[in-house]
Amino acid sequence: MRNLLLKNSKEQEFRKLYETYYAPFCLYAKRFVEDKDTREDIFSDVFTSLWSNIDSFDLNSETALGYIKMCVKNKCLNFLKHQEHEWNYAEIIQKKAPIYEREPDSVYTLDELYRMLHEALDKLPENYRTVFIESFFKGKTHAEIAEELELSVKSINRYKQKTIEILRKELKEYMPLILLLFISK
Repeated sequence: MRNLLLKNSKEQEFRKLYETYYAPFCLYAKRFVEDKDTREDIFSDVFTSLWSNIDSFDLNSETALGYIKMCVKNKCLNFLKHQEHEWNYAEIIQKKAPIYEREPDSVYTLDELYRMLHEALDKLPENYRTVFIESFFKGKTHAEIAEELELSVKSINRYKQKTIEILRKELKEYMPLILLLFISK
């Protein structure tokens, strides 16, 4: 019976504390967080946490209000920190938006993809371009290309790898589609 009375007494003290300091602590939270609903949620979260530890928390102590104030401030700062991470993430995602998000209605024909590939190839040094065309478009082996260009097979392999690396950077958003062109041949 005594435990029930203590529990009811603590509940009443807790309710009184909540009702008395709801507005002042929401106003205090405004120093950090502009949104009213967010401030109210923060205050409610602090009191929910206190409620879950009601048996170990002295509601009447002189430090109780200071503790609640510190909790509200920390929750506000954590909210702001989380919000900053969300903004940074959104900014990064926006900068790295794939082509289908920037141009959602774009549908590329095979001719357009070949044109983009040839434009990128035209920017390459002559040897790189020749090796790529002979290998991928004409299906010649490294040995055949090496013999025609009077280069070593290792040079042909290096040119081909370097060309693919450059094309990956140049056509990174289209690379999966372009690779499909070569696989379907």
